[in-house]
Amino acid sequence: MAITGYPRSGFTPSRELNPSYTQRVWVSAGGNFAFSKGDAVVAVNGVICPVTAGQDPTQYGYGVIVAVYSSGGGYGRPLTFNSNKTISSGQVGYADVCWDPNQRYFVQCVTSVGMSNLFKNVMIDVSAANPQLGISGQSVDIPASASINDLFKIVGIGSFDQVVTGAGATMSPRHASGGPNNGVEVAWNRHFLRAPTANQ
Repeated sequence: MAITGYPRSGFTPSRELNPSYTQRVWVSAGGNFAFSKGDAVVAVNGVICPVTAGQDPTQYGYGVIVAVYSSGGGYGRPLTFNSNKTISSGQVGYADVCWDPNQRYFVQCVTSVGMSNLFKNVMIDVSAANPQLGISGQSVDIPASASINDLFKIVGIGSFDQVVTGAGATMSPRHASGGPNNGVEVAWNRHFLRAPTANQ
């Protein structure tokens, strides 16, 4: 039986971050979007913006936010003791962004996902962040058809989502299907440093 219900907490690095690819940037949360830890962000005409749901040919992936800060105190202050730990719509601040095109992330997949979906592209599913916890509400979704405009691709099904046979013996085979809200490991498909492919 699959273990379902991986938390909706955005993109969590599954490998150690490379400090050479982490940069603090100024962000302005416009268009009814907020910036939160775990958000994937894109570069649109040189401006860092939150991703939108689905497939958008104007978006090239830029990175994932690993921390957010207020606009005060030069490079900003951590939002640790604020009641709202996200940069809300209409507000400005700073964010540490990992823009490594080779970084991988754990994230929730809202549709059923299994081994047959490995190395296939996925779309972004955008939902509200949790302002009290300061974490993203983003997850991924399996598209109906292939598109180079998908920002990520699945490179692993989390060990927490194995569908095993027998009594859970070591190295039991995984089935080709799983349940909704499973955790997956993803890598960039459409990134400003990487040419995208359609693979579905």
